[in-house]
Amino acid sequence: MHQLTDASPLELPALSAAERLFIWGFRAKARSGGPVPTAADIREVYDYFRVGDAVPSLDSIIEIFACTAHTAIEVHCPTCPKMSDSEHGILHAIAAAQRDRIDVARAQFESWLPPVGADWALAPVRGLATIFRMAGLILPDRQVRSFDHGRTMAMKSWLVGSPTLH
Repeated sequence: MHQLTDASPLELPALSAAERLFIWGFRAKARSGGPVPTAADIREVYDYFRVGDAVPSLDSIIEIFACTAHTAIEVHCPTCPKMSDSEHGILHAIAAAQRDRIDVARAQFESWLPPVGADWALAPVRGLATIFRMAGLILPDRQVRSFDHGRTMAMKSWLVGSPTLH
């Protein structure tokens, strides 16, 4: 049986080092159109923590969201201290994958992706989770807060300046 920790809202500074590293990389990759951090910066930081091989998996996960999501995810900028409900959900999915609870990870991704998109996401999610685990970066198994999908519903082609990114 797995143990869940408190589901109270967490801010980025309160997360574990593994969680902060994943979220920073996810946010940075999701916003790769900006000048900083660059793809090279992300790779350098991930290499420093011995998880540089996880960067292609991160790219794949973001591409799957970009191409198949039926519901927008709320992704904050890399330096924002606040965590969105979407970011909490993604952390939960990666933590579940580290524990080989793929059904939990898949169900979490179905919050935003159609079943086929959730299936596609599983391989890079498992790869990223394994690379983090092998480097000793274990994501705590936190309970996910429920969130209001109506607040983040969007068409597949989101407009620039979407309220889901800040």
